[in-house]
Amino acid sequence: MTDSNTVAGVDSGTPRQDTRPPRGALIVIAVGLVACVVAALATVGKGEGEAAQLEWVAMSPMPDSRPVAVPGGQGQQMQLTDGGIRATGVNVSGYELFRVFTTLRIDAGAPIGRARILCSIKAPGAEVGQTSGGLRASYPRSSEENLYAQEVPEVSPIEFSSHGAEIAAVEINDLPEHFATIRKIKLSWPSYKKGIERWEYFLPPGKPAKELALPFLAVWKTTVPPNAEASCALTTGAGKATVSQRGSLPQLSPTIAE
Repeated sequence: MTDSNTVAGVDSGTPRQDTRPPRGALIVIAVGLVACVVAALATVGKGEGEAAQLEWVAMSPMPDSRPVAVPGGQGQQMQLTDGGIRATGVNVSGYELFRVFTTLRIDAGAPIGRARILCSIKAPGAEVGQTSGGLRASYPRSSEENLYAQEVPEVSPIEFSSHGAEIAAVEINDLPEHFATIRKIKLSWPSYKKGIERWEYFLPPGKPAKELALPFLAVWKTTVPPNAEASCALTTGAGKATVSQRGSLPQLSPTIAE
């Protein structure tokens, strides 16, 4: 049996030296750590609080697309509706932000089980905005799970100089409650092409019991009057159908009052 004062065969009969730091030193270390955490939190909070709140000062509706028959259906149609363009003022660098929003609608009972839908927004002369987190300012986000459950934001923070800040916050609180009206839809972001933002939807099996609505939008940055085209192409085993709509604003907005 090993003696209680022997560890791993080494005689520890002599009193052990206490190598722990004094209690006072521990207190100093703890206080220092707390101070570092507080400082870090304060820095993050300051950075997040430096976003300038911008309003949409110009807007124009996008005429609804022509309704198109769903391939293999019995009169069911698909259409782009409720589209529009909204723009902020122009900053000191000559840029303005504008938002393009629309919704693809497909009638209930359409034979679209396991179909693929590729939607896009083209904005010549513009580039998709970048959020403060480094993502493209496009919604909905890529989702490998259930698009229906994806949170719908009310504000989008964009990298944009205004009012002495490098981040601008624009409202998108007029969106519907969900990015899809049926469940189990998956979504991917195809690779970005300059001036084009795309969403690729993969539908679940079966016919939808109610209308399928897929709202989507992107916030853009431009130095020319906003001009955009939205389109969606539905591909099923019975064929392919495409709808599109266009919209524009006649000119850039006035300069932001700094």
